[in-house]
Amino acid sequence: MQIVAFNSSPRDNETSKTELILQKFLAGARRAGASTETIYLRRYQIKDCLGCFSCWLKDLGRCVQKDDMAELLFQHYLKAEVAVLATPIYYMTMNARMKAFIDRTLPLMDPLAEVGPEGGHPYRYEKVPKVAALSVCAFWDQSMFQPLSLNMKMIFGRDLIAEIYRHSSEALTVPELRPQVDQVLAAVAQAGEELVRDGQIKEETMAALTQELAPASIMQEMSRQYWAQAMELAGNK
Repeated sequence: MQIVAFNSSPRDNETSKTELILQKFLAGARRAGASTETIYLRRYQIKDCLGCFSCWLKDLGRCVQKDDMAELLFQHYLKAEVAVLATPIYYMTMNARMKAFIDRTLPLMDPLAEVGPEGGHPYRYEKVPKVAALSVCAFWDQSMFQPLSLNMKMIFGRDLIAEIYRHSSEALTVPELRPQVDQVLAAVAQAGEELVRDGQIKEETMAALTQELAPASIMQEMSRQYWAQAMELAGNK
C-alpha cells in the first residue's frame, strides 16, 4: 500500500502535534508493510479555488491555475492508494491550508455522475485514493471534532476509510502525563498498522487512542494556567 500524507500544519515539525500524531500513525502503517511519504503543505503555493469550474467545462480534470497544487500536489494525491489528510483544529474545523487543498481537488469530480446516498461526489478518474482524516486539537473534549468529521464524511463519502482524532494535543508533551501519553501514541501506531493490515481500525484501538490523559477539570485548569503564563510573558496581564 502506498500512503501519501498531506500535513497542513503551519508549525515546524518540532512543535507540531499534528506531526507527532501523523508520524506515529505512519510508523504503524510501515510496520504493516506500507510505503509512506509526507508532504508539508506549508512549503507549497496553493491558491484558492476560483469557482470558475473550468476543470468541469473546458480543460476537463485540470485546474486553470498554474501553481504547486495544479502542477505537483494534484499528481501526488492521485498516485496514493491512501491519502492521509492531517490538519490541526484551531477554530472548530480544518485549517485554511487544508481547506484550500481539498477545494483544489475539485477537478477530480464528474458533475454529470449521480451522487449516491453515502455522500461524496463521483469521480471522473478511475483511480483515486481512499482517505484517512487525521487531526488534533488542544481542547480536552472529543466532541470538538464533530464539525470536521461531518465535513470529511460529506466530502469523501464511502472513500473515507478512517478518522484519527486526538484531543488534548498540547498535553502530549507534559512530563507528568507520560504514562498515559505513551499509551495514546502506541494506539496511534497500532491504528496505522491495523488500517493497512485489516482495512479498518479496531474499536479498542480507537478507545485507547482517544482516552483521557486526565479528568476534564484538570485539563481545563492546566489550559488556564498555560494561557495565563503565556499572556504574562507577552506583557498582557
